[in-house]
Amino acid sequence: MTHPATQAAAPGLAVVALGGNAITLENQAGTYDEMADNCRDMARALWALIGSGWRVVITHGNGPQVGNLALQGMRSADEVPPLPLHALDAMTQGLIGHLIELAIVNEAPAQSPPVASVVTHVVVGNDDPAFDHPTKPIGPFYSFEEGARLAARHGWQVIDDSSRGQRRVVASPKPLAILEVDALKLMIDAGILVIACGGGGIPVSEDMGIHGVEAVIDKDRSAAVLAAAVNADALILVTGVDSVMVDFGTPAAHVLTEASTERMRGLLAEGQFPPGSMGPKVEAAIAFAEDSGGTAVITSAAHLADALAPDACVGTRIVAMAPALSHGRGTA
Repeated sequence: MTHPATQAAAPGLAVVALGGNAITLENQAGTYDEMADNCRDMARALWALIGSGWRVVITHGNGPQVGNLALQGMRSADEVPPLPLHALDAMTQGLIGHLIELAIVNEAPAQSPPVASVVTHVVVGNDDPAFDHPTKPIGPFYSFEEGARLAARHGWQVIDDSSRGQRRVVASPKPLAILEVDALKLMIDAGILVIACGGGGIPVSEDMGIHGVEAVIDKDRSAAVLAAAVNADALILVTGVDSVMVDFGTPAAHVLTEASTERMRGLLAEGQFPPGSMGPKVEAAIAFAEDSGGTAVITSAAHLADALAPDACVGTRIVAMAPALSHGRGTA
């Protein structure tokens, strides 16, 4: 099964959103060496995409990493003052940007573009309803019993994260604007491979000056804002699966290879995509495709280049208009 050739995106500028859970895998402790190894694997996939003709802007998540930092802060609070979430977001931007940049440079072929990681601030609204309804999972996975114990001890809210375990959730307000966007455009136009909006960006409010906000912005939503702001042709949302599945975990489960934004919005309304995992990716893909007319793709790191190829048979491609051709159940 292939995507309709009429929907294949010609090489241009792509924003690639790497997941924090791909930098620290589910079964890992999150050591520096583990994260560095995972970033090297992603760097090879990124160079394959660049080698196919695409210019690339990179962003990344920070869910496991920012949660681990928050946990460290709580456990050492009697010796070192803990920091607010927006400061931890800034710290993870520096750490993960450093890891990705070194991996990209060390895996680079000859005649590769220069690379720069930019600390990026993202504006959110003080009245965002997300502050009353936390949905963003951060930190490690816990058993049901351990999650309940920690929630009671620290005043956390915890959820079941896609049947993988209990995780702490924090506010994830909608990203509205990127403060450094003009500088990012200049760097991209100069041919620099930019890493920006890491961890969804450092959340700030513009109410009576610019100041940090206690939250973690979803990196996929920020990636959609970033992609539209820099006039990207494609947005690639990297996750742990090769393609989006509908009716997951049931006998009717099937893969979507290409779908219109209208179809994806309907599936979202049906509750097909959980708000703490695939939901934000689908919402970001819809927003980008409709706002820009570009192509959004959800796939795994291993298939970055494959998913945008004209004859792609992997990944889920989301476009504003319904595909011109139907290829059976896998398209919508």
